[in-house]
Amino acid sequence: MRKRKTVAILLAGALILGCQAGPAFASANLPDVSQETSVAQEETESSQTEVTETAAETQRGLKEVTVKTDDVEPGAGSFDKKLTYETYDQNGDAKEYLPETITVHGETYVLSATKNVSLVNKEDVVPSTLSYNSEVFTGDESEYEPADSMIGEDGRSYVLVSKTLNEKEAEERTEYKEVKMTYKGVEAGVQIPDKKETEFEDVDTKQTVKAVLDLKDTKTLSEQWKDEFSFPITISGYDADVFVLNGKEIPKTEDLTPYADDFLAYLKLDPESYKVSSINWDGEAYTGADGTVMRNARGTGSKRVRDIEATYSGEVSMPAIVGKSWSYVYQEDIPAEESVIYTMAVTATYEKESGAAVVEEQSFLEKIVGFITATYEAIVEAVQEHPVASALFMVLLAGILAFLMTKKIKNRCVYNKEIKCPYKKHTAETCKSCVHYRQRNKV
Repeated sequence: MRKRKTVAILLAGALILGCQAGPAFASANLPDVSQETSVAQEETESSQTEVTETAAETQRGLKEVTVKTDDVEPGAGSFDKKLTYETYDQNGDAKEYLPETITVHGETYVLSATKNVSLVNKEDVVPSTLSYNSEVFTGDESEYEPADSMIGEDGRSYVLVSKTLNEKEAEERTEYKEVKMTYKGVEAGVQIPDKKETEFEDVDTKQTVKAVLDLKDTKTLSEQWKDEFSFPITISGYDADVFVLNGKEIPKTEDLTPYADDFLAYLKLDPESYKVSSINWDGEAYTGADGTVMRNARGTGSKRVRDIEATYSGEVSMPAIVGKSWSYVYQEDIPAEESVIYTMAVTATYEKESGAAVVEEQSFLEKIVGFITATYEAIVEAVQEHPVASALFMVLLAGILAFLMTKKIKNRCVYNKEIKCPYKKHTAETCKSCVHYRQRNKV
């Protein structure tokens, strides 16, 4: 029994002395993730670049943020980077200007936190300017006066800041001209003119200029059949029994309509563009001036016609003039909230996407270690300030723990530790009457 009490007291003392392990454990290296993070922080000043990532979106006029990652060790759970970025809002969230994710050594890292944001530089935005000179013109200058505002080719808004009216002489110049002409009801085989004389009004001099342009191309606008096709036929030697058409003998008493294709071939007309519906005699036979008997006939039908648009183009010489010209300058209209660019510095922390659970577990472990460390430091401080009271308290605490542990052991049966002793005191007389005493040889 005395031996068990000694063991209990030693255990209580070890618990008190064990508080010294708190600071020792806290100062020791944590798992691999935090070790790699520490190394990355020491090497953030490296200037070499292996992989460069930029923010997905940057505002107008602001430089893109780049992150140099060649100094990050493969497999690192997280790393810190000192970065600079530009913004119009000095108090804005730095995360809006930094890449949300970057890829290092084939692994994805996510921006998790920013800290130590500070102002590096402040610079007023210098607006862009656009200068123009108008064409030389004659007449009222107000008709050619520049607008008060405009949108530039860069998509930004500009306002007129100055304009000057100058007298200027324009030498003879050449301008490219192009006109379109529409020809209606054009029959098959009819050629569109390859040249066209046109008149132009010179906008600057208000003079009329004539020029001959060449045919550039044609386009069919529509196509239709019209019942407007007819052709005359004159047969000489009508007093004979037969007459010859393209080597074919036709009796003079026979209907001429079945020979429509022969007449089209004789006239050299395309049968796909012309259709003959009938051929009828036109009056009786008559005698010609040379005494030959003759008779007239007329064929009627339909023809396919097209409406064609023709484009003519060419260089046209314009006359020299003495007139006026506007010189004007536009300045970029910068919104007030974008008139100043702030250069900010920040420390950004990136964490491996797949290592979130490890970092969370490490954070929980750090909290436990921190609690033990804080408790130990509080005890040490109390001992230093009140050494006598603290020593008495430690002795009292050790005695209580020893009493509780020995009492728990004392109340157990010495022959069967799984049950509680039914007697208040362990004596030879009381144990002899216990059923477990009789079974002591079996224990």
